[in-house]
Amino acid sequence: MSTWQRIRVVFEELGPTFVKFGQILSARPDLLPEPLITEFKQLRNQVTPLPWKEMEPIFLAEINGDPKTCFSSFNPAPVACGSMAQVYAAELGPENIKVAVKIQKPNIKKAIKADLEIIGWLARQVDQKVDDLKPYEIPSIVKETARGIMQELDFTIEARNATLFNTLNPEPETVFAPKVFDDFTTSRLTVTEWIEGLPPDKLAVDVDIAKRLAVMGGNSVFHQIVIAGFFHADPHGGNILVTPDHRLCFIDWGLAGLLTREMRYFLADLFSAIASMDAEKVMRTVTVKAVTKKRIDRSLLEKEVSFILRQYQARFQRNEAIGRIMFDLLYIFGKNGIQLARDYSLLAKAIISIEETGQTLDPTFDIRKIAGPYLQKLNYERWNPVNVLKSTYWSFQSHFSRLRELPGDMQRFFRHLEDGDITFTMKHEGLNRVSSAFDSGINRLVLGIIVSALLIASSMIISSTIQSQPNLFALPTSIGTLGYALSFFFGIVLIYDIIRHGRHK
Repeated sequence: MSTWQRIRVVFEELGPTFVKFGQILSARPDLLPEPLITEFKQLRNQVTPLPWKEMEPIFLAEINGDPKTCFSSFNPAPVACGSMAQVYAAELGPENIKVAVKIQKPNIKKAIKADLEIIGWLARQVDQKVDDLKPYEIPSIVKETARGIMQELDFTIEARNATLFNTLNPEPETVFAPKVFDDFTTSRLTVTEWIEGLPPDKLAVDVDIAKRLAVMGGNSVFHQIVIAGFFHADPHGGNILVTPDHRLCFIDWGLAGLLTREMRYFLADLFSAIASMDAEKVMRTVTVKAVTKKRIDRSLLEKEVSFILRQYQARFQRNEAIGRIMFDLLYIFGKNGIQLARDYSLLAKAIISIEETGQTLDPTFDIRKIAGPYLQKLNYERWNPVNVLKSTYWSFQSHFSRLRELPGDMQRFFRHLEDGDITFTMKHEGLNRVSSAFDSGINRLVLGIIVSALLIASSMIISSTIQSQPNLFALPTSIGTLGYALSFFFGIVLIYDIIRHGRHK
């Protein structure tokens, strides 16, 4: 097996935390090499459900009371099981409202923290041993991803995401998220309305209805991305249910993306450059917003972007996996040292997922027809004269305020300089190793001097004793013999240390 295959197999054998970690990393082609992304996409989370007797203490602790006062019925057999939680069917209150109860597994936070520490250590080892991965800064990627996994352990975040979507959603009659019962929501338990429905790939409806559902899903996702700036980051077929009245329900809001106004404007520029197959415009658009720690080879970047665009040019005409061009471009950007915000990777994943879901319902589904009107709305919002004037006004006011504060800031700086309150700290990287080597050398030199002194002193004592009183058991002779023994011992220690650690120490 290749190195990438070995990494994937290791993640599978190490358990659910590593599998979930790999699944999350599979959505970051801007940070990881393509072969590793391909292997991580093959990860599947096969989780055996825990018995109810192990889940019940968590349930009782989070309900904080007698469950019979809250639930009129509760089925202890789980209807779904993941690496972090299990879902149960229940009925709430005297109204017998059918709900889904999601309960976090016991001690999962402690286990995941331990696994994340192991992953962090593994990432540092890989970064040191595998030269091909050094440019990707694996330890920093692991740290960022671990933060996201720990956030998913707080179920209140998922509940807030679903509620926020329902608040921003302009068409609740066609698309919605499950209602969250806030009174029963904690960091380890959520209660949401029960949704009767089927995933798109198991749906049997007329062609016209299937086409309408595909368009509804595409419109919703692009409204989330382009207009609201808040979107479901993984709208694949498993996270979308089609209700009996032909509505779409987005479930599992643990992973969501957030785009600021400037990020949405950047997105419009990037889509425009991609659609026009202009590699130079793509490069200029990306380098303006990129976060990079090294100098960018613009010529090389433009060549690689041009190659990707030419590769997808024919597919643009045939509508084949158009969303994947975003992933491929993100990989090219990452390989050239350009790291975009994590939400752009989530955005690319969302577009691919809804495109695949739409084509499951309607093989002729074209995401470009959905995206066009929303990008036009975004450009109108951006270049509307009223909005331009507002943006200019607030920008001018901000700069004017900073300019007005500048004389006071300069005066305070020179006062501190005059009073000697300003100090400069210089730190030279790599001096610790030099200092350690210097200390080790000095210690060896001192030990060598001590050994030499003992040999000379012992020789002088024994020589003078033999000339005056040749008695081996006399006190001076004993002292000399002890000096020889000590010098021999310390000499052996010195030789062993030099052989063991080498002269470079």
